[in-house]
Amino acid sequence: MPCPSMPADLSRPLTDDELATYDDLLQLAGERADLGLSVEGLDGFTAALIVTPHPLETGDWLPVLLGPRGLAIFESDAERSLFQTCFARRRHEIERALAAPVENLADPKAYSPLILDWQAILKDMPADEAAALKAHGVPLYGEIWAAGFLQVVEHWEDLWALPADSKDEAWVDGCLDPFYTLITPRAEWTPDEKKLSRESHVANALWAVYDLREFWLDRGLGPREPLRKAPEPGRNDPCPCGSGKKYKKCCGSDQP
Repeated sequence: MPCPSMPADLSRPLTDDELATYDDLLQLAGERADLGLSVEGLDGFTAALIVTPHPLETGDWLPVLLGPRGLAIFESDAERSLFQTCFARRRHEIERALAAPVENLADPKAYSPLILDWQAILKDMPADEAAALKAHGVPLYGEIWAAGFLQVVEHWEDLWALPADSKDEAWVDGCLDPFYTLITPRAEWTPDEKKLSRESHVANALWAVYDLREFWLDRGLGPREPLRKAPEPGRNDPCPCGSGKKYKKCCGSDQP
C-alpha cells in the first residue's frame, strides 16, 4: 500500500487521518498474515503493555501481536516504518494520559481508547451494506479493545499472578472483570453485570487501567525499566523483531 510520510515526533498525537492510515495498514497486514489486527484491538494491547507488572521488551511482545514473522508481515520498509511510528506515537499518548491526574473520564487529559461504535456506523451506512456487515457479525462496543488488553494479560499470566496468600489477588481479579464482561455476550452476563450498560463496563475497565498502573507502581513494579535487561543484539546482528533487517537499521536505529 502507498505509505505517506508521517512525523515521528512522539509528542504529537495521531490525527484522525493518521489513525485511518494506521488502521488501513493493520487490516491489510492482518489479512496477509491471517491475523485480526485493528487500531481498536491494538489500543487495548498497548494499554496493557503500559500497565503490565513488569516491562516487556519489544522482541517479547511483537511476535505475540504480529505472529512469528514479526515486522516481516509488512511488505516494505515504508510499511514497517509507518507501523513503528504510529505505534510509538500512540503508545506515548496513552502513557501520558495514564500518568495524568484525572478525576473524570471526560477530562481532555484522560485516556480515550480508540473504540468504534459499530451500531452508530451501521445507522449511517446504506441499508444493503449494513445488512451485509451484520451478516458477517458486528463487534460489540468495547469488545475488540477489551480483547486486545486481555491478550497481554493472558499471554503473560505468570507476570500478573500474585503470591497464593496475597490479599490483593481478588482486587486485581476485580479490576480485570470488566474486560471479561466486555468480551462476553450479554446473554451470558450475570444479573449484576446486566444492571450496567456496555458503556458503563467500558468506563469501569478504563478506571481499572488507571488503578492497575498505580497498583503495580506501588508494589515497585509497573512501567519502569527492568533492573536487569537482556543483552541487546550487536549493531550488525539481525533485529530480534523479525524484520530481517540489521538491528542498527531497525529497532536499534535510535541507539547512539
